[in-house]
Amino acid sequence: MTKLLPPRRGAAAVEFALTLPVVLVIATAILDYSWFLNRSADVLTAVREGTRHGATIEQDDDPGAEAVTHTEAALNGYGFTCSGSCSVNAFVGEVDGMATVSVQATVPYGPMVGLVPTPENMCATLVMALEDQSED
Repeated sequence: MTKLLPPRRGAAAVEFALTLPVVLVIATAILDYSWFLNRSADVLTAVREGTRHGATIEQDDDPGAEAVTHTEAALNGYGFTCSGSCSVNAFVGEVDGMATVSVQATVPYGPMVGLVPTPENMCATLVMALEDQSED
């Protein structure tokens, strides 16, 4: 009996070699973007902590400066080394007749693997009403 199909030796190895780069790029993209989203959530949480701290202190104690200090401390607690590379700003203002504190942070991002393009910075902004600390 003769064989009708030619031998397929090595076909699986060739298919593996062709699909492996695609699978690796997809896997590294998942890692990089997951890491970016995780770190972005940490930045947002640090900004939320700083804004909350600034909104709850006495208004005579400069809520903006306190919010910046607390946000920078929270960023350090989350593992960001911001020696001059991070930008944290706070503004005390008024929105619709209500006193507010606004904190904005921009933190540089370094990808985990770096095979896919990711943003260079992570940014977060939060506005919160100042609590009334006066005793009536």
